[in-house]
Amino acid sequence: MCLLVISAAVIIGFVTWQSESSIRSSGYLLQFIGMVFAIRGLLGIREHFGQPLLRKLLINWFKRFPKLKRNVVVGVAAANIAIMSGKARAEVWNPDDPEKPLEERIEKIIRNVERIRCEQRTQSELIDKLEDSHEEHKKKITEQTKKMKEDIRSDFESLHTNDLITSLVGLVWILVGISMSTMAPELYKWLYLA
Repeated sequence: MCLLVISAAVIIGFVTWQSESSIRSSGYLLQFIGMVFAIRGLLGIREHFGQPLLRKLLINWFKRFPKLKRNVVVGVAAANIAIMSGKARAEVWNPDDPEKPLEERIEKIIRNVERIRCEQRTQSELIDKLEDSHEEHKKKITEQTKKMKEDIRSDFESLHTNDLITSLVGLVWILVGISMSTMAPELYKWLYLA
């Protein structure tokens, strides 16, 4: 497209109307189209990086101008909020009393051992759940990292293939247009009067 537009401008300026003013006008038109493309590409790059659009910046700039008559009401309120959080844990334990008979003491020890086993089983289950969730988290983080790498790569590719190319095409058109506009008398003499 870049070369097609340049060749059209050259054909219009040098072949269709063979005059110095046609070369200059064709160069001016090429400059104008090139500026539009360059600005469009630069605005696309700005948008690509998440910067606010120039339209939005202009609107915000106009909003900063003071209004003619403004009634300002300021209300101040205060509030105190206290939030308490925590975990409570209660232990049930059968104390050993040396004054009691041996059967009763052994029965309390057996109950305590059973409570310890239940606690140990619960702790083992919690550890297993933590291991499982840790493995799932590792897999999820690995997948997210791969996805982020792919997103960054595709983002980088789209930056270099979309708006940057448009800006470069516009700059090439500007260069050719400036050359045609400023060197119109020389080009005309070189092509037609030599």
